[in-house]
Amino acid sequence: MWQAFRSDLQKKIGIGGEMLGKLLTGTNGDIHIVFMETEDGLQPFIECSSLSGEELERAGGQLLREVQTAYLRCTVEEVARQYRQSGLSAEVREEPTKDGLSFVITMGRSNKSVIVTQRPDGTVEERVKGIAGRSCTTATELIERGLAHPKQLNRTWAPEYNATVEDREIQVLRLLRD
Repeated sequence: MWQAFRSDLQKKIGIGGEMLGKLLTGTNGDIHIVFMETEDGLQPFIECSSLSGEELERAGGQLLREVQTAYLRCTVEEVARQYRQSGLSAEVREEPTKDGLSFVITMGRSNKSVIVTQRPDGTVEERVKGIAGRSCTTATELIERGLAHPKQLNRTWAPEYNATVEDREIQVLRLLRD
């Protein structure tokens, strides 16, 4: 948590601070990255004493992609773990594609999967395969919660979404969460 204190004494003993928000920082070499909480979620800020201009922008962009990939990998692995806790088999594999890096969670006994793709521009897309009806939203709910601020979600529904058959294995996930 990011706090502001009126005096060094208050800061040393940790009382009387005003909460400013969430703050996440890290360093890679001499590049410092700071994520500050805004209305649009955590926003990155990059600084470096040895780089500036285009060099800093290029190095900062690469570092942000690495952070995003690591966060995406952790989120997908955690979702697969939660699927397994719900009684479904779930395996994760990574696949480089022409669209970017994809993480594929294969679940159940058949060809059900959620594909999460990190595109070169930083956007993340998820697709559902083998799940008909509105059960697809249950299959992707944990991923969306872990990755997106509600304002950032942009859904495009496939024709399978309107199917009237609900998937029984995915229904188990819904029942266990309620």
